[in-house]
Amino acid sequence: MPSDHAAVAPAAPDSGHTVATTPADAGAVGLPAVEALLDDTGTGEVAPAPPPHYRLPTVALPDNVLLKAAVQKLVEQKAQFDALAGNPLLAGLLPAEWLGQGGRALDMVTFVQGVLPFLQPSARGETAAARLPLRHVLGDSGRWGLRDVAEPRSLAWFLASDERASPGTRDPAEAFLVGALGVAWMHEGRSRPDFLRAMGCDTLAARVTMLDYPAPGELALYQVTVQGQPQTWCVHGRRMMRPLQAAWLSVPLLAAYGVAAPVQWPGSYPPVEAVATALGSARLGRAQPEVDLTKVAARVAEAASGETWQPVSLLQLRSWVPRWRFFLATFVGLPAALLVTAALALPGAIEAAAVAALLGFIGGAIGALAAPWVFAKRKDLS
Repeated sequence: MPSDHAAVAPAAPDSGHTVATTPADAGAVGLPAVEALLDDTGTGEVAPAPPPHYRLPTVALPDNVLLKAAVQKLVEQKAQFDALAGNPLLAGLLPAEWLGQGGRALDMVTFVQGVLPFLQPSARGETAAARLPLRHVLGDSGRWGLRDVAEPRSLAWFLASDERASPGTRDPAEAFLVGALGVAWMHEGRSRPDFLRAMGCDTLAARVTMLDYPAPGELALYQVTVQGQPQTWCVHGRRMMRPLQAAWLSVPLLAAYGVAAPVQWPGSYPPVEAVATALGSARLGRAQPEVDLTKVAARVAEAASGETWQPVSLLQLRSWVPRWRFFLATFVGLPAALLVTAALALPGAIEAAAVAALLGFIGGAIGALAAPWVFAKRKDLS
């Protein structure tokens, strides 16, 4: 049996402040009674546990009631989506990118990145042992749950204990926390949040890694229509754009965070059609595609300049092909005919007539090819 001195249920949730017991309190707590741990019935009906005492502090949450409610709703929806993912009759209701291997639950990383645009899990902050409020922790309920455990009370005491956050311990717990939003998800121990919630626990211990998130003022939401289908796009820093895979999840959470409600696509940005075309290319091989609006605007400007008409020579045209029969007849046959005519008309000055004719036609050919006497679009130039 683990040597942890904690009980099952932690302190009150969502306090917004760090909670920790004093050293005297921690030393005064003893192991729960054997009867409190081993009288499990396996039916899910568990008697109330003794008041908990934990050494680790509980992480502080943003002091935003609307944001807390939105995060807690997202946690509940994630558990419901796990149930949908395991039902083959409901296949196709959720984005295919969210489905993990085996299709029994959602892939945690792609789900979180799909709901939270411009989250960068690779940009990690410091890591510390702490307790997380379970109502703010995303878990994975598709593997096992309360009904799969023979002695749920003793397992809940074990999984909720502070020792699960110690390095090298048995069955460790690791989590990521977006401090600005107050939402966390498990990296190691993904099935325990739903199990501990079912057991009436309020917090769990884990090694928590902090992640940054853009400020509300750096994000903007836009409502667009692409090929007759409404979409919601999120722009970061007035440059990078990502489409929201599940706007019904992302928009309420971002609105509670402080992001303005979606508005129409502004005219100062590239046209929606051009951005949608670039987005189609960016989707190849990427679960979370994004588009650089600056590069799209440059391509649009280049394409627009290519439609400009300007005077050019035939040598500048990319798609120009000579009509060789006409060319030979004009620059070979006609000079030969003129030479014959000049020889008959001027028998004593045949050489001068031939030179004059050749020089005239050579000059005309050069002028026809090199002089800018035709108009063409800039995009057609070589």
